[in-house]
Parts: sequence; C-alpha cells; structure tokens
Amino acid sequence: GALFESWVVAELLKARFAHGMASNLFFWRDRTGHEVDLLIEQGAALTPVEIKSGRTVASDFFKGIDDWRRISGQAETAAWLVYGGEREQSRARVHVLPWRRIGELAARLA
Repeated sequence: GALFESWVVAELLKARFAHGMASNLFFWRDRTGHEVDLLIEQGAALTPVEIKSGRTVASDFFKGIDDWRRISGQAETAAWLVYGGEREQSRARVHVLPWRRIGELAARLA
C-alpha cells in the first residue's frame, strides 16, 4: 500500500514538474485521524485524491474524501480515487481511475 501510494504521488509530482508547475501536493490529516492521501492545489481550489492499492473498489476507500468534504465545507468539490484495479468508474462525485491511467489524472490536474 505505501509503495503504491508513493509511486502515484511521484508520478503526479513528475508530471507537474514536466509542465513547469509548482509541486503544490499536500497530505492532509487532522488531530482526530481523518486523512486524505493527497490534496492538489489548483489556484484557490484543493482537489482531494485517495490512493488505494486494492484491485477492487470498496466503500471504505471513499471515507477520507467524505471526511475532508464534510470538514472543509467543500461538499461539491471534484475528487479522485486511484486504485490498483482495471476499470474506470464514477461514484458519488468521485472519479475512480485505474493505476494504469495515472497519466490522465496528471494531465487533467496540470
């Protein structure tokens, strides 16, 4: 899990640098343990990204995004989930992207 997460973050960081952009990638965790693997700053907006190595999407994969939306007051914010599976999906305002298509996420958020 940690290796997969590090790889996704490195790929997104690499893409941002290749486009001449600042890193602007952050990890978020509050004092009660709520966390999001990655927040990508785009101007004044923050885009949450969860990273899960599992090959099957599970409902608990969205907990960090749901918590962040509730706490930040940004319930309508677009969000992403990168996972170890093969199918692209959309669920509850979260775009689910298979790991093989990480380049698309990098391009969309660049």
